[in-house]
Amino acid sequence: MLHIPRGLAAVLAVALAASIAGIGNAFAYDDIHLIELNTRFHSLANWREILTSPYWPPPYNQEHYRPLTSLLFTAQYELGGGGPLAFRITSYALYAGCAAAFLSLAARLLPPGIALAVALLFAAHPVHVEAVAPAVGQSELLVALAALVMAVRYLDRRKGNGLTGRDWGLLGALYLAASLSKEHGLLIPALLLALEALLIRGGTVRQRASTLWRGYAFLGALTVGLVSLRVALLGGEFSRQWTAEVFDGLSMGGRALTMLGVVPEWARLMLWPAHLQADYAPQEIVAATSLGLKQAAGVLLLLSAGTAWWLARRRAPAISLGVLWMAVTLFPASNVLIPTGSVLAERLLFLPSAGFLLALGGLTALLIVEPKPSPSRKKGAWAVCLLLVLGGVGRSVERHRVWRNEAFFSVRGVQDAPLSYRMNRGYAEILFELDRWDLAMAAYDRALELAPPTHVWRVRNDLARRLRAEGRSDIEVDQLSLSLEQNPDQEDTRGYLIIAFLALGRYSDAAAQADSALARHGDNTVFRELRALADSAAGSDAPPGTVRVGIRTGPVSGLRPAP
Repeated sequence: MLHIPRGLAAVLAVALAASIAGIGNAFAYDDIHLIELNTRFHSLANWREILTSPYWPPPYNQEHYRPLTSLLFTAQYELGGGGPLAFRITSYALYAGCAAAFLSLAARLLPPGIALAVALLFAAHPVHVEAVAPAVGQSELLVALAALVMAVRYLDRRKGNGLTGRDWGLLGALYLAASLSKEHGLLIPALLLALEALLIRGGTVRQRASTLWRGYAFLGALTVGLVSLRVALLGGEFSRQWTAEVFDGLSMGGRALTMLGVVPEWARLMLWPAHLQADYAPQEIVAATSLGLKQAAGVLLLLSAGTAWWLARRRAPAISLGVLWMAVTLFPASNVLIPTGSVLAERLLFLPSAGFLLALGGLTALLIVEPKPSPSRKKGAWAVCLLLVLGGVGRSVERHRVWRNEAFFSVRGVQDAPLSYRMNRGYAEILFELDRWDLAMAAYDRALELAPPTHVWRVRNDLARRLRAEGRSDIEVDQLSLSLEQNPDQEDTRGYLIIAFLALGRYSDAAAQADSALARHGDNTVFRELRALADSAAGSDAPPGTVRVGIRTGPVSGLRPAP
């Protein structure tokens, strides 16, 4: 009979209790576009394409390279018959594995009771929901699981008989798995170096380097190979990702000021995540051009963390490791050196939260264990911990239910982040599905009002697409025309505008737009055909609504006059 220690069983039970409320959730948000509608991930027969293609499919920005995550999605899709249940079970299993691995790491750094307490808090933490509830969060879970297992293995071997070639082989395999799941897995060797510097005693720097250089050289060679592979498959770029709108036009200094204002939000979400939201778009977090109260708070928090790291590096190494762990794992989300597509995302705090809780455990050990606590003090500490765990589980359960389906998610999204143009746009789409035309148009107006000036045209295109589906070409042409005024170099949009003009019987306007597209060196064949169709309809005095143009999904080259 399998024997599971009581502490581990408790951590696994809390992780399951915090997650199981979402077991019946449908696909929502990015899951719909990346998994449900992405035929590449519907069959393992596509494995060659998966291994040689960017993570996101057309027509989305061809960014990231996460083949292991993609293959895992495909296997789950086939195993579950295209339904979400297989994804839910896999996510919960990965989450439980992460919680167990965190307990194992904490037990090597902290007194047993405190290690169990912080592991329970990790398993219940509400900020983890965004990495567990949607299937796309599995990339975060895979990297975290690999990082935690590697940390435990590294510590055990370094404090034992040393790292053998087999150990480095295992570490290399886990490193490859993490890095092929999501790009921030490339930072795991930095976490191993942090463990080496803060927790391994004995030997000079030269002696350690002599012992370890081959292993780290091996990881370095894997890093070079992984980066080269990514660059080759992403067209000569490491990431090829779009940049969050808040960073448009900002220098490195401007991004640093903006992110200083985000630091207090990081602290709030890890310490007291009472309010959670799926999007932190512009207006929710605005660009900073000068030092304000939020930036001052960010500076104070960073200075406090740096001071804690320095003061605790010998007496309480768990604190120092936790601080350094957070610094390394938050680096990809810092946006200072390299701007990314997220100014703040709760899923990106999954692995950093492990460092936060290790530091919290180290601080608790200082306050409670030294000097030796009384029984009443221990009971009081456990009572506080259990209250926090119960509160965390309750908040996590409620948050998992937010992801139950696209409609509920969109409604809660606009409630949680009312200043997010993306949430208002998603809410409008649901209202259209419910035939609430007036409310839907009002929500789209709100999205247009909140969208950054450089992105308004994108929202207009989304509205035009919806109007096209509703058969409202009269309003569609207004949105497409305004979109082209802001960004004239849109071949697809101009093609759809021509089609809308043809549907309305405005053949001279359709011909003029076709001429404009040809003058801009648009697709010669497509726009000449559309120009000829406009001339033919005008010559025969075709009534409005009688000209039909077939539209295949994809770029404007998929537009073809219907036979």
